[in-house]
Amino acid sequence: MAANSTDPESESLSNDALYGALSQKRRRYALHYLKQRDETVTVQNLAEQVAAWENGKPIEELTSQERKRVYIALYQSHLSTMDGEGLVDYDDDEGTVELSESMQEIDLYLEVVPEQSVPWSLYYAGLTLANGVILALAWFDVRPFTMLPDLGWGAVVLVTFGVSAFAQFYYSRQMRIGDEGPPPELETSG
Repeated sequence: MAANSTDPESESLSNDALYGALSQKRRRYALHYLKQRDETVTVQNLAEQVAAWENGKPIEELTSQERKRVYIALYQSHLSTMDGEGLVDYDDDEGTVELSESMQEIDLYLEVVPEQSVPWSLYYAGLTLANGVILALAWFDVRPFTMLPDLGWGAVVLVTFGVSAFAQFYYSRQMRIGDEGPPPELETSG
């Protein structure tokens, strides 16, 4: 998870609170929905959307039991805890919730790495190693690396890092909590 902030007030949110909220699927889904909406919502509407994501079906197809289970958990535990940690502003009397000002200023990214995939940090370490070997072989005039001038190999390195950076930018935009669609982990699993 990366948290980027431009507002010094958002520093008041502890990393423990953010990690704690993101470690629980229901809270993660709630934050995702609240960031999407960027307005006050009813606990009922929040619970319905979270239940829909949890059960992998449209809101219209949810059973009353599925709605109720999520509603009760949000009402009795999750929302008051997130309110106490400064993540949301929860009005128990009105039955409404919205992101806190501090939370509105934070962008949260999840790097969901499927079992058969490689994390970006490891990918870039490998890319650096591979490009370093290529440049060394070109520098020492090892065949077939003499077919391209040193500047050409420098361009190859630049292009590989540039393409990788754009790919990571595109991928990480899909992994931001609060963007359109379902939560990031549901997009990568489906």
